[in-house]
Amino acid sequence: MLKSLIRSDIGRTVLIAVLRAYIRLLLATIRMDRHIDPETKAILADGGPFLAVFWHNRLGLIASAWEVGRPLAMVHSSHGDGRMLGDALSDFITVPIEGSTRRNPMNAMRGILRALKDGYPVAITPDGPRGPRMRCQPGVVEAARRTGLPVLPVACSSRPRIQVGSWDRFLFPLPFTRGVTKIGAPIRIAEADDREEARLRVEAALTAVTDAADRHLGLEPITPAPPKHGGPT
Repeated sequence: MLKSLIRSDIGRTVLIAVLRAYIRLLLATIRMDRHIDPETKAILADGGPFLAVFWHNRLGLIASAWEVGRPLAMVHSSHGDGRMLGDALSDFITVPIEGSTRRNPMNAMRGILRALKDGYPVAITPDGPRGPRMRCQPGVVEAARRTGLPVLPVACSSRPRIQVGSWDRFLFPLPFTRGVTKIGAPIRIAEADDREEARLRVEAALTAVTDAADRHLGLEPITPAPPKHGGPT
């Protein structure tokens, strides 16, 4: 029934409005602590473009990591669900970029490079849209190699929360709770760097900062999924 509702124009409009209102309620009521690496603080203060990465299961809280009104581009799937989420986050996303590893990867890469060239920070879920969970796909590495811009690992967590039994173990935050945002040290990837080594560096750094965010609140970190056979490890 939910899928049928999403497919209808009226149902989609209603769901987007509900999601947008819920995100606003979360941001107004969650007591959020922030811990940012000193070098990353300088990058954020500079106001220039960079690549921000966070795992797909943190989408419900990611708006809390960003200053409302500050420009941001974000990659989301061209699938209906991805577009709906992008619309729900429209208060925070200045430039939506459609595409993913599975759907329109070249369109996503063109959009990322264009947004960075125009001076926008770009947010990416490197394990989206379908996983494996917490396993970095190569797109963010390629964008960093081509531009020389830093990759910032971002994680949000909250307590209490609801963990959904989806592929990504999506975390559904609750209003009037406690949360934390952690942004780790920048990851710099040169054009000459080995792609696989760079991908593993991003994956490890993002998992480390995400685990730290969960442990900060006394929560058990989520375990990454086994890598797909023949795919990223």
